[in-house]
Amino acid sequence: MKRFAAILVAAACTLSLAACGSQKPSLDEVKQALENGTLTMEDAVDNGWVTQEWADAYEEEKSVPASNKTEAGAIGAFTTTTLSGEEFTHEDMGNVTLFAFLDPADADAKAFYQALVDGYEAVKEQGAEILVCTKGETGNEMFDQAPFTVIHYNDSLKAATEHHKEMIEGLPNSASWCVNTSFYSAWFSAVEADKLGDSAASFVETQKEIANGNTGSNGGMAVMG
Repeated sequence: MKRFAAILVAAACTLSLAACGSQKPSLDEVKQALENGTLTMEDAVDNGWVTQEWADAYEEEKSVPASNKTEAGAIGAFTTTTLSGEEFTHEDMGNVTLFAFLDPADADAKAFYQALVDGYEAVKEQGAEILVCTKGETGNEMFDQAPFTVIHYNDSLKAATEHHKEMIEGLPNSASWCVNTSFYSAWFSAVEADKLGDSAASFVETQKEIANGNTGSNGGMAVMG
């Protein structure tokens, strides 16, 4: 609960400070927002909240070996169904996938989903995929024309993602980039369609480095979109 509360506080701080325009957040607020996925490093630099030198030093300090991130974020084996009733398992996930969990009853779900739709072509161009999991029993007509796969959040998938339950169920809508069926990026509660392609490219490159055996500390920094 404390972690979830911190995420909400960070999000509130980031949004309110962005709205104020001239008000600059403290470094502690910037760090918290970065770590909770409510702010991208690119935006922090563009807004003048941190310098590029600070950003480079922070990323070097916070980077985690790719092998460690893959193990920590691993998704277990699961079997669920798509909205059309077809079986879907963890083996059907692509090498690089933006895995989103949406509650169709939530007021912000439509905007989140539309951003995914709008950014999907750019994601595919980079060789990545988008996978949406609906957490609701009603309101799923929202996804009828989805260009990507939409699956159900059943007991099997819940068990496979148990270690990430706080982010999946604690937020109405959330997403994380997955590399080799492991959650790899920070979790975030909103996406920007025009940044999804660049985010996809970053994680596709990370996946290639892992495949080539390059799992040094520079691989796998979260790039939010």
